[in-house]
Amino acid sequence: MSDCAWQLNESGHVAFNGVLTRASVPDIWKQRKQWLQGEQALTFDLQQLEKIDSAGVAMLLEVKRELRAQQRDLVIKNANQQLTAMIRVSGVDTLLELA
Repeated sequence: MSDCAWQLNESGHVAFNGVLTRASVPDIWKQRKQWLQGEQALTFDLQQLEKIDSAGVAMLLEVKRELRAQQRDLVIKNANQQLTAMIRVSGVDTLLELA
């Protein structure tokens, strides 16, 4: 599976499912204007995400950068162990806050 999809859940969070990898990031990135709107912090719920690679982490960092320019924050909920480890090992754990 190389697909990733997102939807707004009942809490208003952007919930991703599938795999967020080099193969799926370009399509998801094209849709970002739909979920970057708003004035509050943006919350990503990654509970249904099966896999993420360095391209997925790079996308999260870019989203964080765009939100910071709008004086907004990115909150990442339900990160799996793979993502938590990648963020820690790559040294971006101070940039990407896991809730």
